[in-house]
Amino acid sequence: MLKKSFLILSICLFSLSVFAQESGAPEKGKESFEELDKLDQGTNLERKQFKNISENNKDRVINSIKLLTIVTANFGDEVADSKTALEKIKKDYQIVLRYYYRRAYIASGKAMVALEKDISTLLGKFAKNYDTKTQNLLAECADTITAQEQAQLVDTSTEGAKPVVPYREIAEAQQKLRIAYGQLGLATDMTRDDRFYDAIVHYRIAKDYGIKILSDFKEQEADKKAITDKYAKDLVDNKNQIASQNTK
Repeated sequence: MLKKSFLILSICLFSLSVFAQESGAPEKGKESFEELDKLDQGTNLERKQFKNISENNKDRVINSIKLLTIVTANFGDEVADSKTALEKIKKDYQIVLRYYYRRAYIASGKAMVALEKDISTLLGKFAKNYDTKTQNLLAECADTITAQEQAQLVDTSTEGAKPVVPYREIAEAQQKLRIAYGQLGLATDMTRDDRFYDAIVHYRIAKDYGIKILSDFKEQEADKKAITDKYAKDLVDNKNQIASQNTK
């Protein structure tokens, strides 16, 4: 019993010691000059290469963080741990800049490489979410068009028959759907190449066409509004904007 109590006490003391050391450690990018110098060791060639990485990749990272901020606000609840991952990405970007402005280019460049991997991972998760939504939406469009085509075959000459959508409108919807699936194909190709940022752009275009198809087939304004209300958040997101909290 005494040995067991001593072991538990030892573990507690060790944990407190580690916590004290960690809590006393400076934040990344705020290390002392001596500590920073240890992190920034390398040849002149490596220093130049990592400096170029920090400078040349900056705009791409900023644009990616902006996109992630929007899609996380709109659909973060649908992608597990995305909000936590985004906060870490934003914090890590601050660290990249701390090292860069302190002229610790090797530390900055290495932090930038790690940051871009995290950005790509999170963008990939959202691209998968967009793919599922777009596939389902366009499948609904295809079914709607098919139903309208079949309605053309029904004899509507009897009294009380529902009006058939003119073939011209069906042809226009078919053309929009072909374009939408073309955009979906581009998004899929880019996803295979890990170009998730560009893939999301094309998923959005495809969704825009799909929502337009479903809305155009509705004759009553109330029915059209029901479609736009259903996809209200998607329509705002397609414009690369954050939907309001009142948008479902």
